[in-house]
Amino acid sequence: MKSNRVYFYLLIILLLNALHLIGEIYADGLEEGIIETLILLPVSFSFTLFVFWSRLYIKNTIANKIIRGGNKVHFLSFWAIVITLKTLVLTFILKGLSSYFFNDDEGPEPFFDLAFWAVLLACFSIIVFVYFIEIFLESQKEKQDIKVKLTQYQSEKSIAQYLALKKQLNPHFLFNSFNSLLGLISIDSKKAEYFLQELSNIYRYNLTQSEEVVVTLRKELKLIYSYMSLQKIRFGEHITLEDHIEEAKLNFLLPPMTLELLLENAIKHNIIESNKPLKISIISEGNSIKVMNNFQPKNHHYEKSLGIGLKNLINQYKMLHPEVPHFKIINGNYIAYIPLIEPEL
Repeated sequence: MKSNRVYFYLLIILLLNALHLIGEIYADGLEEGIIETLILLPVSFSFTLFVFWSRLYIKNTIANKIIRGGNKVHFLSFWAIVITLKTLVLTFILKGLSSYFFNDDEGPEPFFDLAFWAVLLACFSIIVFVYFIEIFLESQKEKQDIKVKLTQYQSEKSIAQYLALKKQLNPHFLFNSFNSLLGLISIDSKKAEYFLQELSNIYRYNLTQSEEVVVTLRKELKLIYSYMSLQKIRFGEHITLEDHIEEAKLNFLLPPMTLELLLENAIKHNIIESNKPLKISIISEGNSIKVMNNFQPKNHHYEKSLGIGLKNLINQYKMLHPEVPHFKIINGNYIAYIPLIEPEL
């Protein structure tokens, strides 16, 4: 940043000296203009750098000790004194050097002549210019730093909210699975044992993916077929699952346990009997998938509101993707439209 500032001031000094050279060429000729510019350019650049570095040193040492608590009166008074003292000291030094090296008269010239006031005005102008530029750039940097911190805070906050939502889903999955297991124990203990083994495998997947923000559709399909094998133990041929997914969409992404949640809801809220089997289909459609089942609810008020799991899924998508899941009942079918997140190349 400091090197960039040096280049910035060099550019300003070059521009000002170019304008001065043009004026001198018109006034005193080309040769005189070039000579004055060759003298003025290094002096003005060195002077500007001295003002810049001395201000930085004073700011980081003396100013931090004297100015405390953000008092504006102290701030303005301190820098007004610094600018005044610096202007006077540098003016006397430059005027003295000018009188020593460039005095063409035989006798001593008056010290406080017109040239003195011209040097004083030039010193004051350069110092004030540098100080105002530095104050402006520092204020812009502070604003940018605040924006970066706010962005970082919002990002960390969003991640925390997202993980909190996922933690709400995990117990939801386990609770419903144990309900299924409880119903199976009274029917067939051997099948219940197999169910428990498979359940542990599925929940292991749940735990290993708990730190992932998104997973591939391929992984989710593998999980739900394992999940459906458990449901087959309980419901037999009264429940079916089929998928029609384009091969290219298998590497697209979605939040972990999304499909399991949708199947879980379908099983929980619909009648599953020999004369009313539950048929579930997963179909890719553009950059989304449809999870569809024949709608035969146990509770006829089910379609009027979303459960906690689906609301949490929507909230997760709000943090990940411009589109969110939506749910419809069309021609006797309950359809969940789930956006797929395109993987980065």
